Amino acid sequence: MAEQKLGTISMDRMRAAFEVNALGPLRIQKTLLDANLMKTSDSKEGASPMIGKVAIISTGLSSIDDNTSGGNYAYRTSKAAVNMIAKSMSCDLKEDGISVRSIAPGFVATEFGPGKETMKGWGAMPVEASCEGIISLLDSMTMDNTGEFHCVKKDGPTVIMAW
Repeated sequence: MAEQKLGTISMDRMRAAFEVNALGPLRIQKTLLDANLMKTSDSKEGASPMIGKVAIISTGLSSIDDNTSGGNYAYRTSKAAVNMIAKSMSCDLKEDGISVRSIAPGFVATEFGPGKETMKGWGAMPVEASCEGIISLLDSMTMDNTGEFHCVKKDGPTVIMAW
């Protein structure tokens, strides 16, 4: 990621990351809202009220509080921006009964970056473990915890992340 260091980062690289990581999720939610597809359905009498859920995939690298290593300018800042989008959406959609959460999948062994085997060697968790954590976070979304930022951990429960 040499192109994301302070001395080498370009504005084109920054814009490209924002297009994908921040504006992409915003475009999708705006399209769903404009098409009236963000409404919760009425629940049956006596049943718990249904809530809508919006989960936005973030990263632990987007945490300003947890940034102790610098670098990764385009990725970090574009994901921090999507966290702000998620937080703002949680305020804007709360009245409509839609819970919004940013979710960092954790350090996952994938083919992204240096490759699955290398990442396993660095302690990354299997994809299945991350998916289980994400599903657990989706299941636990309520209107009381809308607007939170959570991270899936390899060895333990998910944690609320500092912005």
